[in-house]
Amino acid sequence: MSMRLKNYKKEFIKAMNRICIFGVFAIILLAFFINGCEDLFLDSKVDEEGKQYILPQNSLVWSPNGAMIAFISMNKVLVMDVDTGNQRQLTGTGYYSEPTWSPDSDKVAYVSSPMDFRASIWTKKADGSDVAKQITSNNTSDYRPRWSPDGTKIAFHSRRLNNTDIWIVNADSAGEQIAIASDKAVDQDAEWSPDSTKLAFESLRVGNYDIWVARIDGSTPPLQITTNSGADTNPLWSPDGSKIAFQSNRDGVRGIWVKNSDGTGNAIAISEGFSGTTMHHWSPDSKMIAFVVDKVIYAMKADGTGEAIKVTDGFEPNWSPDGKRMAIVRWVDTQYKVQVIDLSPELIAEP
Repeated sequence: MSMRLKNYKKEFIKAMNRICIFGVFAIILLAFFINGCEDLFLDSKVDEEGKQYILPQNSLVWSPNGAMIAFISMNKVLVMDVDTGNQRQLTGTGYYSEPTWSPDSDKVAYVSSPMDFRASIWTKKADGSDVAKQITSNNTSDYRPRWSPDGTKIAFHSRRLNNTDIWIVNADSAGEQIAIASDKAVDQDAEWSPDSTKLAFESLRVGNYDIWVARIDGSTPPLQITTNSGADTNPLWSPDGSKIAFQSNRDGVRGIWVKNSDGTGNAIAISEGFSGTTMHHWSPDSKMIAFVVDKVIYAMKADGTGEAIKVTDGFEPNWSPDGKRMAIVRWVDTQYKVQVIDLSPELIAEP
């Protein structure tokens, strides 16, 4: 065999080895995405000066008693005391996301995403005095926890049945974890009704995203709330339980809409005239909805009447439980910061 042929053979073997190595890497990467590409949360960013800061990501949550705010900063769960501005870090090394409060404001549930990408739900006391408790554990990932208003359960998403479904677990982690209205299509973005008996969620079960409501006891079939060729997503119950606000691109632009929670009546456009509307949040009296357009927060009456009111520049509007203030994320001094602002009289919710 000539020297040239031997060299070709060596190069061919090297090339095949590279292909094999790439193939293994590709399989690992594909497995990660199939198992839940939403499970790695890299929420911090570095600006030109090397500073890290909060990114607007819908992580801002006001405690039910109005005394604290939980949020994500540099992949960690932080709790801020509203009156003093003091902050404490609840989580250690790793990637954490999606904090949600217990209704008594004693604990925070959140997602922990270790390097094996198997995200799970944990809880910890808001004052940091206890050891974090793991609520879910599975071979696949669990994410987007939502604590029930009665404090007994936590809803979350999981692919443990090889499809994204809504699950619930007792808040103390005792007992069986149950899939709610499981379907072959994707069910996600679940939110509790104020009476803790139902979950609203977005689903692909009829071919495109619509809003559905399921009773957690399974006593009746899931109810389809919206029927539209556009994508209806991100449902959020009004505090009085009568309506559900959601995002939709049914008019060709992303906006905020409201529909009766029993599915009756027509959907009402709340952000008509605006384009690319996100991050909606109800006032505690169920009369107004705040939303974000182009880094500006607006508020609109939930019945769609009147004109939108500019609240302030910023992201992630979150009305205080008493309806007098709003927590926001705002760009200040080269970084995003959590701020609490007083609302003007026209925006203050009725007691």
